[in-house]
Amino acid sequence: MNFFKNMLSSEGKVSSKRFVTFVCLLFMLIGYTANLFWDFTIEENLFQSLQWIVMAGLGFTAAENFSPKGEEVVEEEPEPTRTTVTHEYYDDEEDY
Repeated sequence: MNFFKNMLSSEGKVSSKRFVTFVCLLFMLIGYTANLFWDFTIEENLFQSLQWIVMAGLGFTAAENFSPKGEEVVEEEPEPTRTTVTHEYYDDEEDY
């Protein structure tokens, strides 16, 4: 039991993404084995759905390793632009 907990956890926390990915992979392997040895047919849509869940789960789990951990992004105050005014427009009715 401790092996599975360590395998499915990161830093002592159980990851739901890893758990769901592992369960879907297990179902995929059972379906593949049943189809291969006992002529049990698995619907193609079901098998592909499990494949997509496993691929996405592995992708999201791998992406977690590259995301910043515990670092807060500090937004800087925008500085005023340093533009030169080349034309000035006056809203006087006398000029019309």
